[in-house]
Amino acid sequence: MITGKITAIGKEAIDADEKLLIFFDESATKGLKPYAIIQDVPQADKITLKIGDEIRFGEAKYTVTHVGNTALKGLHEIQHASFIFDEVPVTDSIVNGVYLTPFEVPQLEVGMTITYP
Repeated sequence: MITGKITAIGKEAIDADEKLLIFFDESATKGLKPYAIIQDVPQADKITLKIGDEIRFGEAKYTVTHVGNTALKGLHEIQHASFIFDEVPVTDSIVNGVYLTPFEVPQLEVGMTITYP
């Protein structure tokens, strides 16, 4: 397991009507930071994700239902991924998206751990 920590949450990062959370490391641009959750994952380059894996946001457990084509590359390079708590669309899934179930956005706070497989 690979563990990281949330270090900042942008003022616009969590919208009750959106089932999407955008994560980055500290390199997120000034323009992105209000919409992003900043994480620090020391071994991000070792993250692996596949359908059926579990990701934990604090104690909340989620199951991976789809991993977009560029999601792992983004996580490895700049700890960037879009976590989507919704059905995987038949077409036009988000390429950097990690789709998760249950379809409920977790309650996040600064200092919370994120655990990757």
